Amino acid sequence: MVRRRQLVLLLIVLSTTLTIGLAITNNLLVFEIISFMIGLTSVAPQILIPLAADLAPPARRASAISLVLSGFLLGILIARVLSGMVANFVSWRFVYWMSISIQSIVLGGTYLLLPDYPVKNRDLSYLGIFRSMAKYAVTEPLVGQMFLTNWAAATCYTNWWVTLTFLLGGPPYYYSTSVNLHCYPLLR
Repeated sequence: MVRRRQLVLLLIVLSTTLTIGLAITNNLLVFEIISFMIGLTSVAPQILIPLAADLAPPARRASAISLVLSGFLLGILIARVLSGMVANFVSWRFVYWMSISIQSIVLGGTYLLLPDYPVKNRDLSYLGIFRSMAKYAVTEPLVGQMFLTNWAAATCYTNWWVTLTFLLGGPPYYYSTSVNLHCYPLLR
């Protein structure tokens, strides 16, 4: 519906600007509101994955999507480990300043490398998109099955890995982030 290059650049600028707010605020409510707003603006991967499919030749679409998705997932994992290690030795605010720096580099790279791709669906509306999603959920059983599988996987990830950090960081363990990373083989 809109030109994706400009949309991705806008989203990265908004996310970077909001992250500055996280780094400087001292108010928990403001921190929570800004975190929510960052969640709303951190959808560039969901825009870039279909763009990679559009830019790739038909025979290479699956490999282009898998390459981009693998890069995003690897980045998430590296960011999680790196931020935990850095926060173990310096202030948590430093992690946000580091994130702002990395986002600025990503913004520059995106500005220089991301092509401007024409709008494909000028006559499409957001309401039409939601109607088509509801239609596919009913008429295509595989779509519903994929939704439930992905929802369950995300729920398991959140309930296990995210809460594990809080469990091991609190009583009776009081492990630091670096100890958590080293004790991972013991948890299997």
